[in-house]
Amino acid sequence: MSDGGPVRARGLSGKRVTVMGLGLFGGGAGAARWALGQGARVTVTDQKTREALGEVVRDLEGLTARHPVRFALGGHRPVDFEEADVLIVNPAVPPSSPWIERARAEGAWITTATALLLELTPARVVAITGTQGKSSTASFTHQLLAASLGTSGRCLLGGNIGGSLLDQVDGITGQDVVVLELSSYQLEHLPADVSRTVDVAAITNIGVDHIERHGTVDRYRDAKLRLMALVREGGAALAPEGHLAELARARTGERVLTHGEGGDYRLAGTWAQSFIGGEGVKVADTSTLPVPGQFQRTNLLVALAAALQLGVDPADLRRAVPRLSGLRHRMEPLGEFMAGGVSVRVIDNGVSTTPESTLSAMESVQDPGPAILIAGGQAKRGVSLGPLAEGLAARGGWIMVPFGAAAEELTIAARQAGAAVDEGPVCVSAEDAARRAMSIAERDGVRTVLFSPACASFDRYANFQERALAFRGVLPGEGRGRA
Repeated sequence: MSDGGPVRARGLSGKRVTVMGLGLFGGGAGAARWALGQGARVTVTDQKTREALGEVVRDLEGLTARHPVRFALGGHRPVDFEEADVLIVNPAVPPSSPWIERARAEGAWITTATALLLELTPARVVAITGTQGKSSTASFTHQLLAASLGTSGRCLLGGNIGGSLLDQVDGITGQDVVVLELSSYQLEHLPADVSRTVDVAAITNIGVDHIERHGTVDRYRDAKLRLMALVREGGAALAPEGHLAELARARTGERVLTHGEGGDYRLAGTWAQSFIGGEGVKVADTSTLPVPGQFQRTNLLVALAAALQLGVDPADLRRAVPRLSGLRHRMEPLGEFMAGGVSVRVIDNGVSTTPESTLSAMESVQDPGPAILIAGGQAKRGVSLGPLAEGLAARGGWIMVPFGAAAEELTIAARQAGAAVDEGPVCVSAEDAARRAMSIAERDGVRTVLFSPACASFDRYANFQERALAFRGVLPGEGRGRA
């Protein structure tokens, strides 16, 4: 978008705005609320029914606006695209959707809630993406910056985590900082000429994911690297050292700093250090992070680097690290549960939808004894389960309880790798797997159960949170009875 982008975004009074894809996580609703506040004539359309969308629809209907919101639910209508002046697209909608093309052919301005926020916010922006760790890194960055800002401004968290900030943009000032977690879907949908408004752009890593959407690993990687084009003049980018850093440099003319074993920012023992200028300078002791998992120290390193690039004093960061908290379903200890006469430690890493993230979770379990891995769901296209099975086999004493649509594929991979796998009846759901795991723990005296699915949730659940809560809900005492 050109310099006229903000002017165009503000000039919506009386315009016909179609919000395509309301969704259940706030993005579509935030865009609709913002457009209604601009005086636009808003139509919200979604393939889901009113009943499926439930409270999200009722909340919008309860708003007082110059023009009441209209709904077209349970399917799309040609008129809502052909007569739209502006089409705000939910990132879950593929860019190749014929409905988008229909609106474009009629002259509609095609945009997204993320693009609008970037056009309109006066705040400094930190944007974070990656295959693994982007949510935790964004959360750590948000907490570090909030602690350092004090009363001089606010730090707001949004994007793929925390919901839409677009409907709050009128209250955001230049003293504030916005931290955005951006998915490959959100980045892929950004208009080619969106304004360069990101002060610090960070990539945690790029692996293999979402091939069913992007088609190839290269296209998925390119969607992630789209973040580099958002870095404002004088801003900075953070990327893993090596090939990804070189790819990042090819996509921005601004500074690209690296993180990793030989990067500008690296972990030396437990200390996060800056090697900008050559000699290592200690920033913060990551052993004071009260969040379990070695991979979380890597996420913290990126968050610390982002905060330093915004000019935060390292002393403020050192004070903040021991007070950081983790996100739900990320190596979250649920406590000790009784399985017969056995006390079983249960860990919820339900956020995992890739084998790589489950491998990282397994490596973070420090218990020396045998353990149970609960994995399953819907295997992702183009993602091999072999490395997960090999990692399981390498950790002697571990056994896998597979579940869901990928149960057979996981079982075959485990057996080929020589890993132990439950020989009982196939578990259809996460709830079945939880019951089976606790039964095995009671029978064999296993003290640790790790729930880390390594697969998508869509064979049975709306999202990973719903699946994780279903798992937790059938633990002894309905997830509350801890030893």
